[in-house]
Amino acid sequence: MTDYLTEQEQIELLKSWIKQYTPVIVMGILIAVIGISGWRYWQQREAKILTHASAVYDEMLTARSQNDAKATFIQADKLFTHYPRTTYSQMAALMLARDAVIKKNYPEAEKHLQWILDKSSDTSFRQIARIRLARILIAEQKPDAALKLLQTIDDKSFNGLTEEVQGDAYYALKNNAMARQSYKQALADLPNAEIIRPLLQMKYDNLATT
Repeated sequence: MTDYLTEQEQIELLKSWIKQYTPVIVMGILIAVIGISGWRYWQQREAKILTHASAVYDEMLTARSQNDAKATFIQADKLFTHYPRTTYSQMAALMLARDAVIKKNYPEAEKHLQWILDKSSDTSFRQIARIRLARILIAEQKPDAALKLLQTIDDKSFNGLTEEVQGDAYYALKNNAMARQSYKQALADLPNAEIIRPLLQMKYDNLATT
């Protein structure tokens, strides 16, 4: 019996292999095609969503620059309702929160910042909102709530600012030792803090001489 297949045997073996594996190959090709098509559809859909959100955000900025509060909130609400996962909706929420703080409308500011914490998947936006919300709680004489809020860290690149606000909360609680420790850590975490954050340096210096 020979160790080699005859030409006919090779043909029969190839036919058998094709019959056995063709469905698997075809299925694999179909899955690849569907996957590529799905990916392209998702990219196009995301691009379309971002384009629409950008247009609404621009309209909001225009209304805000014209001091048209009603139109500003209408456009912002469109972003919150239809494009909540986009960067534009989160920037709008931060902007409205800032405007509310300037007017000392703290409940309104809290609402927008909490919205970011509830809706955003971006760690940077979440940490910025967390820090700003903690500052509002301190202004409302709720330093304990501020400290509890800051226990969660979404983005460590903001540690310096987080430590500073923690220091403010401890200072409000008259815990000067912990406030000084937080300010010291904030100075260590923020490069050139004595230049870019002179108020922070002043806070630490005042407690250091106490």
